[in-house]
Amino acid sequence: MAKKGKMCADIYMAGNMLKQLSELSLRGKLAAWFETWFIDHEILRKLYRNFHRISADAYRSNHPSARFLKKVQRKYGIKTIVSMRRAENKGPYLFEKAACDKLGLTLVHHVMSSRRLPEVDEIIKAKELLETVEYPILIHCKSGADRAGIMSVFYKHFILKQPIQEAASELSMKYGHFRWANTGKLDYFFDAFMTYEKQHPEVTFLEWVTQYYDKPTLNQQFVSAGWANIVVDKLLKRE
Repeated sequence: MAKKGKMCADIYMAGNMLKQLSELSLRGKLAAWFETWFIDHEILRKLYRNFHRISADAYRSNHPSARFLKKVQRKYGIKTIVSMRRAENKGPYLFEKAACDKLGLTLVHHVMSSRRLPEVDEIIKAKELLETVEYPILIHCKSGADRAGIMSVFYKHFILKQPIQEAASELSMKYGHFRWANTGKLDYFFDAFMTYEKQHPEVTFLEWVTQYYDKPTLNQQFVSAGWANIVVDKLLKRE
């Protein structure tokens, strides 16, 4: 265990400073590679990218490899990568950042959780990000199911102007999303708005978020299934 800890320590820095892949020692690069492939499940993503078209200007997937980024840039003209994951000194980010720098892609982060109700400021910032990034974009999280899903809903609603009822289809088992686990809080959030909307059709989604969204109450009301949480948390290890 001590040997593994020493090896992985090479890819971290003190404080909040982020390293570049090129700054790592050979040992650090090997640790980053091992972490990416076997801890972060790149070995599974290699088999299935969970890649889908949202519109002519937006796509979604799980965490992309350098080769996959090159492929979507060439085939779809992708200019911006919207990551729903943290920028941190770990293998997946380091390899992604290095690939984006090499390809001339803009990498932006909008960190959200797949297992809690969204914060109001996260929604507002998501809208601002989607209104200002350079398109076409690729939205991704770790597995491409939950956080990529909610950002895709925001894209369809705020950018394509689709009703939430239509846009919410981006949260689906089709993409590997489990609404029966705690990840179902994302569905519960949109369901709460659609229930309110039936009684108050004049209230927009953004107005509901900023004026009527009652996160504490929704948290108390939400109930997940134990078996689903085992699948999501223990087997799939969603973030």
